[in-house]
Amino acid sequence: MLTKQEWTADRRAGFAALLGRQRPGWSLEQPFYLDPTIYALERELWFPRQWIVMAHVSELPRRGDRIVRDLFGEEIIIVNAGTDGFHAFYNVCTHRGSRICRDETRTPNLVCPYHAWGFRLTGELLSGRDLPEGADKAELGLHRIGVREAGGLIFCGLDEESLPDLAPALDTLLPALRHHGFHNARIAERRSYPTSANWKLVLENFFECYHCRPSHPEYFRMNGHVAATAVSDEVAAAEWEGGVSAWREQAVAPALDRVVRHAGDIDEVKYSLYRQPIGLGRDTQSHDGKPIAPLMGDFTHYDGGETAMHLGRLSFAGCYNDHAVIFQFMPRGVEETNVVATWLVDADADPGTLDIGSLTFMWDVTTKQDKRIIEDNAAGVRSRAYRPGPYTALESQSASFVASYLEIMGRLVG
Repeated sequence: MLTKQEWTADRRAGFAALLGRQRPGWSLEQPFYLDPTIYALERELWFPRQWIVMAHVSELPRRGDRIVRDLFGEEIIIVNAGTDGFHAFYNVCTHRGSRICRDETRTPNLVCPYHAWGFRLTGELLSGRDLPEGADKAELGLHRIGVREAGGLIFCGLDEESLPDLAPALDTLLPALRHHGFHNARIAERRSYPTSANWKLVLENFFECYHCRPSHPEYFRMNGHVAATAVSDEVAAAEWEGGVSAWREQAVAPALDRVVRHAGDIDEVKYSLYRQPIGLGRDTQSHDGKPIAPLMGDFTHYDGGETAMHLGRLSFAGCYNDHAVIFQFMPRGVEETNVVATWLVDADADPGTLDIGSLTFMWDVTTKQDKRIIEDNAAGVRSRAYRPGPYTALESQSASFVASYLEIMGRLVG
């Protein structure tokens, strides 16, 4: 794997020149989306510093429960160690490197199937058959990764040493997660949308609604905010903002009555929180806008609102009165990104009466459309005719993401 030290002076100079050529407010040059060397550098320096939502506590309800996930191309194990909390490790045996877990199950310890070395749920070597004399068991524990459970969500990050402190983000987000009942939820549905495009193209698309009117007819007619975020209409935008202000005065609970957008930095987590009406007379984001599941958390009635959260740079949540949707954007290769959507409902919601089609309709159809338009975008970026283009005012968040990426990568490469 390419490391910072292995990057030659010529490559560093070339990367610095590429960074320097970028025009503020314009999309990235072609190599940022296609060059395997740049992706390798991101994988070595940028990805390990990112916290990402990897699981919900309902997936690991009992001591010994374990799940296996892919995190930035590394296979990891997340395990419930009971009173010792949640732990996460590389799925790599410290004997000769075999995978330890092949499936998701419940077990009192972690045992490598190759030579039967056993590890405690907290990672320490428990038993190593025929361990050579002088070998220190304390040095042969599993390779740990960062893990933190908060508000019912399990966050992971590859490099414990360089991960930023989650506490500032959680100070803002935890009251909202609790109000929405994430800690007392279950997974109703999870779907993956593998997308053949660089992860930055995927995020740039997610950060803007400039494309919503031509590309997302269902989303466009189900969300009131498009009056301000999808079209350049100052009168309609002013009316929308006025309506939001009036709604907030009447409807927003104290735990959600914050508008926070923290951009993050090389050593700071990105996070945001805001709540607004869905609009258009909709109670929730079911297919027809009518209640679809029991109220979650501390809600006592339908206020017709949605809470949006950024949970780091690669995890996002849209939360309604009766359900929530978590998005994970998982880079898998230079032109391979897995988008994962997970729908949560209250733990007591009756599976027999829950209409999964109605629950998932809006985000499922929208994400499938996004997959198509992003892959079309990626195909054009591969062309010899591709040149960066300017972001419009309605793509300001995409422009901010690119500016932040460039600044942080410049500092990481040094």
